Amino acid sequence: MAKLNKYYKATVSYWQAQRDEALATLDLYFNKSVGIGEHSNILDEINKWTSKLAEADENIAALEKYFSPIGSSIRQEQESSLLKG
Repeated sequence: MAKLNKYYKATVSYWQAQRDEALATLDLYFNKSVGIGEHSNILDEINKWTSKLAEADENIAALEKYFSPIGSSIRQEQESSLLKG
C-alpha cells in the first residue's frame, strides 16, 4: 500500500476530530439532558452540531474519493476512460 502524504493524513485527522466532537456533543444533547443545563436555544445548537457533523463526513468522503490511494486510482481510471471515449 502506498504511503500517504502527511498533509493528507493531517487533513483527514482534522475532519475526523471535528466529526468526533460533533458526535459527542449531539450525544450529550440527545442522551444526557443533565449536561445541557439552562440552554434556551437547544434546537439551534442541535442544528449547528448536525451541520458540523455533515460537513466533516462530507469532507472526509471527498478526500477519500479524490486523494486516498484507492480513490485516486479510481479517479485516474475514470479520467482515462473519459479521454479514450
